[in-house]
Amino acid sequence: MKSEISEALIEKYLNKQCNAEEVKLVEAWYDAMGNSLSAEEFDQIRKNSLLKARMLYNIKRRSGLSLHNGSEGAPFKKVHRKIRSTGVWAAAAAIVLIAFIWLLLGGQLDKIFKTDPVVLVKNESKTILKHHLPDGSVIWLAPHSSLQYSGTFQQEVREVTMRGDVFFEVAKDPNKPFLINSGSLLTKVLGTSFRIRSAGDAEEEVSVITGMVAVSRVDENISVAEKMQGNREVLLVADQKVHFNKHKAHLVKTKETSRSSVKMWKKRSMSFEDKPLKDIAHLLDSTFNVQIDFQDKKLESYTLTADFNQLNLISIMEIISQSLNLQYEISGDRIRLIKK
Repeated sequence: MKSEISEALIEKYLNKQCNAEEVKLVEAWYDAMGNSLSAEEFDQIRKNSLLKARMLYNIKRRSGLSLHNGSEGAPFKKVHRKIRSTGVWAAAAAIVLIAFIWLLLGGQLDKIFKTDPVVLVKNESKTILKHHLPDGSVIWLAPHSSLQYSGTFQQEVREVTMRGDVFFEVAKDPNKPFLINSGSLLTKVLGTSFRIRSAGDAEEEVSVITGMVAVSRVDENISVAEKMQGNREVLLVADQKVHFNKHKAHLVKTKETSRSSVKMWKKRSMSFEDKPLKDIAHLLDSTFNVQIDFQDKKLESYTLTADFNQLNLISIMEIISQSLNLQYEISGDRIRLIKK
């Protein structure tokens, strides 16, 4: 069975000039054609009878269906598919659309919309802050230092951003190199221990304790793959450092001096038996090239028995503080012991 509707009749409907029989005819035609609309279009146009007729008219005209300019006799062919409930059709169309998108993307929607959490570590204390990364690496942040990284390390490299004075003990993983962005410098490593200092906007320094690192200038316009190629890098091994002045814009490689404060991160073994804290402080001063003093002279007479096996200075200071109910503050190479 066929039914004909002309453009002129639709125009009458849009202008509210149809009689009851014509209104019924136009809306019956619209309901029969509604099944060809998307769920979003259907839901929007069903809210307003005037708007729905105008939109449907335009949709059919753009799609090249059988709408002819001219008299009332110009035909539309009616497809006999009745819609009992526009709400049901809209819901069904939405379900079909979602299923289609899911199939098209191969069930990867959860991966597309999933983002790794970002972890920001800040040291706002006066002591060294120790932090473990998800890959097993250990970092030590000096006061007023910070570190930021992806919480799951799911990228093809382990990449972190830091500011301040941070010491790294990087867990070895040849398949996932470790990159540190310190502002102007990019440090690449497979597994080693080293310190990076990013002093404000002017100076940066990388010092290596063990292993080897590659240092280059940061270029925001290069990809991860280009970062890993190692162009224009300075290679550093143990007891070497590189200094970068942002105003001079070049890297200077030198050897660490015997008086460098980076020695505090080297691991040492030592034992004490009923030793006064004053004597222990003197030994630590000479071993790690720091200066330890006391807030209260009475603390110098405190005694300690302990075995320190392959520990850096900060680990030793933590043990001393916990054993004697003290705390310490650090500023550069100066350390002060304070009674809690």
